[in-house]
Amino acid sequence: MSIQAAFNTAQTDQGFEVTVSGRIFDAYNQSVSNAVLSIQVIDPQGTSVHVAIAYSTQTGQFEDSFLLQPNSLGGNYTAYLAADKPGYDTAHLTLSFTFSSPDFLIETSSSSLSIQQGHTATLTLTILSLRGYAIPVNLTAMSVSGVNTQFSPESVVPSGTTSVTFSVAYNAQLGNRIITLLGVSGSLTHRVTVELTVTQGSTTIVLSALVIVGFLLLVIALGLLYRRSRSKRHQKETLVEELIKQAAGDSGYVATARAIARLEELRALGKVDDGTYQKLKSEYEKRLEKST
Repeated sequence: MSIQAAFNTAQTDQGFEVTVSGRIFDAYNQSVSNAVLSIQVIDPQGTSVHVAIAYSTQTGQFEDSFLLQPNSLGGNYTAYLAADKPGYDTAHLTLSFTFSSPDFLIETSSSSLSIQQGHTATLTLTILSLRGYAIPVNLTAMSVSGVNTQFSPESVVPSGTTSVTFSVAYNAQLGNRIITLLGVSGSLTHRVTVELTVTQGSTTIVLSALVIVGFLLLVIALGLLYRRSRSKRHQKETLVEELIKQAAGDSGYVATARAIARLEELRALGKVDDGTYQKLKSEYEKRLEKST
């Protein structure tokens, strides 16, 4: 007997359906029916991924199918076929086919960006399907100090796009840095990099100016408070001096009594300190005793 066969592949929602089909015939090219056909398929690492038994029809035809998952190994797959039927010699056939694993690719609308401190910028990330890949790809970014990265949406089914927004802190360090964007789907991971340049933003300049203005206003306020304090102190000293001169010019009973009354008035108004008040009051009381 002899075997004639071939492979065919077709994409499905579950993966790739592989079909091996052919014909079994004798030395005179006559179809051999009811022959038992054993089939074994080996992957590129030598692991058996499919074993089956098929039977030839009245016209010697046979067919068998199996499914390869989208994340199956890429490379050469080998099928070993053997056909048996009493009265015939065993027929053998070895077939091979190449399977390229479905995959995805990441592309950016721009490979470099320049953003001011305190500002944002957006680019488009495209997730391309290779060989029918249709599994969601989750997107993330490797963290960089002073820069926040957000995806909208965070998961994309190839082929599709997402918006990536970079937000730079107002106090972020100036200069260049590399942002790595990752796409992860099952056992597959792909990345793309974006060079980000952080420049000085107007926010920083305004904040610096506000700090300087605030400091100047504080200095002016402290100066005004100091001047007001000195003015009040000088006013108190002047009032006390006038009171002392008044008492010295007239040491009679009436003048001394008026001085004491004025002293009490100044104390009530807070225009004479307690030490001066006690000193003057004691002196005036002595004068009153002498004048009586």
